[in-house]
This record gives sequence, structure tokens and C-alpha cells, in this order.
Amino acid sequence: MGNELNIGTRRIGMIEGFNPGTPSIPAALERSDRGIIATVTWSSSDDLFASWFLRDSEIETITPRLEDSPVSRELIFKDSRGSVMLVGCYANGFTISIDGSGSGNLWASAAIMGPRKNIEFDKPHGIRTDISGLRAWLGKSSWQYLPRDGDRPNGATIGTCEVPDIEIGELGGVRISLSFGRSIEAKEDGDLTVLADYSRCVTRSQEPLAWDVHMGFHRAMRDLLLLSRWEVESCREASALRCDDPLIIGNGERRGENWRKVVVPDEVVRAAATGYRPHLFKYSDFHSAGLMKWIRLRDEFARALDPVISSIQLMSVSPNALLAQTGPGLEALGYLLMLRDGVSNAKAEKEPLRRKLERIVQDLGDCLPFSSEEWTDLTCSAYNSLKHANRKAPDPVNVMNSWRECVLVVRAWVGVELGIPLDVMKERLSCDPQKNPYKGVS
Repeated sequence: MGNELNIGTRRIGMIEGFNPGTPSIPAALERSDRGIIATVTWSSSDDLFASWFLRDSEIETITPRLEDSPVSRELIFKDSRGSVMLVGCYANGFTISIDGSGSGNLWASAAIMGPRKNIEFDKPHGIRTDISGLRAWLGKSSWQYLPRDGDRPNGATIGTCEVPDIEIGELGGVRISLSFGRSIEAKEDGDLTVLADYSRCVTRSQEPLAWDVHMGFHRAMRDLLLLSRWEVESCREASALRCDDPLIIGNGERRGENWRKVVVPDEVVRAAATGYRPHLFKYSDFHSAGLMKWIRLRDEFARALDPVISSIQLMSVSPNALLAQTGPGLEALGYLLMLRDGVSNAKAEKEPLRRKLERIVQDLGDCLPFSSEEWTDLTCSAYNSLKHANRKAPDPVNVMNSWRECVLVVRAWVGVELGIPLDVMKERLSCDPQKNPYKGVS
């Protein structure tokens, strides 16, 4: 059995920290639906590992509390299968007996498979992610169908092809690119062979950077696809790179980069969307220069885009909650556009909601599949009714349609901002499923 950490896996081995004086003790490493957990035990409440759990409790110990020994942010687990580095560790949950012995759970934000020494993977030099729908959106493949053999009319020949990386650019010391690859995997005792085709978003930096700094660029790419066809898209860390952890062969010779497999607690991967749902944006619209422009735009207008994008995760909530989530994003977008126009901060802040909404649609011409004036009226009425308890509660169907149109306005604005002509945007919006209104059921 290989060095893997699949859901349901429980491994018994030894765990140690990298803080000075941290001992190596037995531990059980488990990955479940709850997360990645290392369970450690101690025989005395004065042991170092015990102090990680007891330091903030009111439990008394024989010797003074080890206040200078916080939980190691990085721990390494080793057993017969190999090593697992646990990153972003924190102590949460313990039991203790009257004699001082006990056990506690150490939770990890991520697990890096394979390192055997202290490498600061909480600040990697590179991260690769799998983003659902990315390869199909780019329209590229590492496989190709070859001409059929005339003697085998029912046969098929599939060959491989090399797809060059797409270099997006560099921002804040981080180089961003898209890479392509393939794999062949035998399943069900060889009865099933799976040919995988993938594209990955890659970030690299000369200096090690915090995980979230890297992931900000990856999530921006995911958000572009999400806005493009308004489908939930996943962004899962696949591997991480440290320049001080090179690939070494048996004789000790260095052989280039060593991308380590990453396991994170929440590894939800979206399956390919069923049915046809057209994209509002296409890679051919802006290529790599447009992708870099989007990353900058995503950062500049984060306060406007975050509430709108995150509303897609709230489809099981009430219409009021959806509009309450999205409304501030529309207000922020109008406000930020006014600032970009040169309006003073004080004046832009005092502008009513209607004026801010009118500023947004000012950039969209007649491309929307509904009246911009009617949208402004509906949204002002519904959103203000939600904010002010002295007003009559809005009709739920009107609220849902207001939210739907708010999202479509933001999606259209992003496309136009990235350079898609208004006539092209108008044609695509006319085919977008989100243009269809909700209707009440009596």
C-alpha cells in the first residue's frame, strides 16, 4: 500500500514537531469527513504534547505550564508507508484522566505527502490546483483521435499530444500560468482503463509566500469560470513546491523540481456539468492578457464581486437572504465605479442606491436581456424593503428576480470590462439561462 491519505484511512506511526525539544511520540493519523486529524497520547499532564492542549485550560499541573511551547504549525508523521507533513496544525479537543494521562487531537489545514525533513510548506514557492471546467473552457486536450485503420472500421486509435503552457503573467512577485497533462489509470482489477485529461493553474514565486497569497490567484481563475456560466466550480490544491526540497534520485543527485502531492480536508471536486450551459466569456475573447486583466480586476473590485460570487453557494436559503447577500455588492460596485470616474469619496458614499445602480448599467448599453430602468426600479424597491422594517415586505418572486438580474448585471459588467464588445455580449446574454424569470406557483 502506497503513501496515501484517502478518506477513511487511519495510519499508526510516530509524530514529531520541529520546535526545539519536541519529542517523537506514537500517534494515529486519520482523514475523515471531519478533516485531517492526528491523535496523540501522553502519560503525564506535564509532557510537552499535553501542554499544547492544557496551556489555556484551568487544569493544574505539578510543574509550571510550558507557556513557551506553542503547538508546532508543522508536524511530520512517519510510518511504514512513508512520511506526511501536516501544515497549519492546531490543537482542538482532548481528554485527560485524574492521573494526568490523556489524549488530544491535532488538526491540520493540509497534508504534504513525502517530505522527511523540516520544510516550510506553509510558505511554498509554488502551488498547482485543479479547477473544474478549466480545460474544457480553454478548449485544449493532451489526447487526440488518430485516423482509423482501414482494416479496423470499428476500432479507434487515441494518441497523445503535447500542449504548451499558457503564460498569463506576473503580479506581486507571483508568476501565473496554466499547464496541461494527462494520465492513464487502471481500475477494477484492470477491467476499466481511465484516460484523464486535465489543465492546472500554476503559481510560482522566487520568495516563499503564504498559502493564501498563492491561492488568491487560483481562486480568481475559478471565479472567472463561475461567473462565465454561473455554475459552482471547485478549486482544489493538487501539489506544492519548495525550492529547498528538490527531486533527488538514489545516488543523491538533484534532478529538478519536486512537486509534492497535497491533501486538504475539503477536497470537493465538481464533476463535469451535465447538459449544455453556454459560457458568457470565452478564452478566445481575451487570451492570456485578458486573464491577467481579470486577476487585477478581481482584486480591485473584490468588495463588489465577493458578495455576488458567494451567493451561488446559498441556493437553499430564502429569496430575502440571497438579495441581502448580493445587494451590498451592487452598492459597492456602483460606489467603486464612481470613485474611478473621479467622484470624491464623500460624494460617492452619499449617493443613493438608485444612482449607484444607474452607474453600473451605464457601461452596458442595451446588452441586457431586460430593461435596465425596470431592473433599477425592482432592485431599489426590493432591497430597500429588506433593509427597512417599516416598509411592506417585498414579494418573494420579485426578490428572486431582483437577485437573478443583479447577478446577470454583474456578469455582463465583468465581460464588458474585460473587452467583450456590447453586441457580442448582447447576443450571449440572449442565450444565457439566467435571463429566464422566476414565476410564482399558485
